[in-house]
Amino acid sequence: MKKITLFAALLCGAVSFAQVAGTSFEEPEALSGKYTDVGDPNVAHDLVNNAGEPIVDFTSTGGELGFNATYTPYDTPDVGLTDGDFVGVTDFTPSPTVMFTDGSKGYQMNDIDGNMILTFDQVDLTGVSSPAVSIDFLLSINDTPANGNYEGDGTVNESGSDRLRIYVRDLTNSTEIDLFNSTGTDLDDLVPFDAGSGEYQLQWQNAMVNLSAGSTVQLVIEGRTNASAESFWFDNIEFLGAIGVNEFSADQFAVYPNPAIKGYVNISSKVSGAKNISIFDVLGKQVVKTTLNGDKLDISALNSGVYILKIEQGKTSATKKLVVK
Repeated sequence: MKKITLFAALLCGAVSFAQVAGTSFEEPEALSGKYTDVGDPNVAHDLVNNAGEPIVDFTSTGGELGFNATYTPYDTPDVGLTDGDFVGVTDFTPSPTVMFTDGSKGYQMNDIDGNMILTFDQVDLTGVSSPAVSIDFLLSINDTPANGNYEGDGTVNESGSDRLRIYVRDLTNSTEIDLFNSTGTDLDDLVPFDAGSGEYQLQWQNAMVNLSAGSTVQLVIEGRTNASAESFWFDNIEFLGAIGVNEFSADQFAVYPNPAIKGYVNISSKVSGAKNISIFDVLGKQVVKTTLNGDKLDISALNSGVYILKIEQGKTSATKKLVVK
């Protein structure tokens, strides 16, 4: 299982770039076969997990980001996912030689006959500077790789107008930030192509975009396809951020015991004065904010896991990893 961790303990210079939150779809179970939507394909609706079928929704148990899938029909509705399609978490790789980029699982959207929207958990970027988000994605190709695979330019909501958009909702600033948006372009033009062989390549691509510090954000994937040869694959989603610290500030504070095992942790300083304490969980959510006049901090309300501890005293600050058992 891939765990989400801010590696503040590795900070030894001016800045460390680390993962704040993410998923490689390793935490959810991968079930074989097709997913069959039991909802009405004529109206927009939430997709739900069906027993024994691939998982389309997932509630995080503390490791990876959770996600929720919904369906929106064409303007003239089609069958959608009611006929059974390969969508959801899977360990079936894009080909026998093209593996997932991180771990043994990924997420697939195939032959949607409408629009499938995958919305991930919100990520709070409080305490993270220079944040960014990255995702690996793959566009399928035909069995005959010299032929194009996709249709239309995605500008109309109908069959034969394939489209993929990957973007971030900045909920704090009420904006949307594209990582990938094929609207207005034939998706074939965005599939890696080898001019020498004249063939399209089954190859992972990466998209990355900078985000606003201190904001709350949410990754969204919108896919539209209408044929079994048209698949979108996703893996290795990472929210990243830089945590700045200098050697003096890192040495000024001591945190013990760490791992903490008795419901408290000591935070001492080489200088006197109150310390402002913030603790963030693996999703970047602030779970503790307090001012500490002594050294002993009560953390009995925290669950077992890995946290980021930010200490501020006067003009000095440091960020450290805190493990709670």
